Amino acid sequence: MLTSNKQQILAKLDYLETQLENLNHHLPETYEFIIHQIDCQKRVLVELEVNETFELIDTHKA
Repeated sequence: MLTSNKQQILAKLDYLETQLENLNHHLPETYEFIIHQIDCQKRVLVELEVNETFELIDTHKA
């Protein structure tokens, strides 16, 4: 089951990837901005996944 935070991040990533696919004749800065936002959201997603895993590990050791 996905947490609401994960769902929000995945929705943002889906939106950003759609925007990236639909770029036609935009400035390189627009492309770079979208790529940067994708990278940021993926980092947040990984952080959430690591923290969730650590919580599970800590819970099972208690």
